Amino acid sequence: MSDQNKPIALEAYELLAQAYADIAETKAENGYNEHPAIRSIIGSVDGLTVLDAGCGPGFLARDLAKKGALHVTGVDISPAMIDIAHNRLAAEKFTKTTLLIADLGSNLPFDDERFDLIVSSLAIDYVFDWSVPLGEFFRILKPSGRLVFSVQHPMSAYRWFQPPSAFGVHYCEAPWKGFTKDPIVVPDYYRSFDEMINPLLAAGFRLNRLHETKPIEALKDVDPQKYIRGSTFPTFMVIDATKAQEC
Repeated sequence: MSDQNKPIALEAYELLAQAYADIAETKAENGYNEHPAIRSIIGSVDGLTVLDAGCGPGFLARDLAKKGALHVTGVDISPAMIDIAHNRLAAEKFTKTTLLIADLGSNLPFDDERFDLIVSSLAIDYVFDWSVPLGEFFRILKPSGRLVFSVQHPMSAYRWFQPPSAFGVHYCEAPWKGFTKDPIVVPDYYRSFDEMINPLLAAGFRLNRLHETKPIEALKDVDPQKYIRGSTFPTFMVIDATKAQEC
């Protein structure tokens, strides 16, 4: 069992940080599936103040800065990931970026109505009680601000984790292969559809779109089997929501 008040994957990500940063963009699941999907849903960020919640090694923060965001703030629980993200953004000479260590399962260190857009790539899955991050996202978004985040698709997560029930939220563990010589066990939470959508609505968001991701065509030449698998069975979802205004 996990301590639901602690960041369950911190230790694993500290071990994975450099290997993940080096390899993820070329892995079928990340570079050819989730990465292009969430970027497509985000769309234009020109002139926006953006929070990358769970920024990891800075892939998305870098791309948002390249696309013309006014300022990108990245937060992550892993000091190793923040160091890598800092080096990545510094190498690209992005000056309108800020990186902080912060826990999505706790209050965030930002004033109310600070951001135009909050994005989060496969990070909120690791928080047991979504009312905390979603409540914080609602608080720090400007009126009518957007929240775009990706999560494991419940169908693939159920098949992968094999939790005791398809309903509810369940602590799970799975070995991550392909990043390091030996697999690293990464804790996570399986979460049903209703445990995703209902907390989002309860926090005050309006659901704009739910996108079930598929790999891009380029994966056909890189890994045909994973292309077929990802095109016939969903791996991730991207949820696009807006901060609803009081009537």
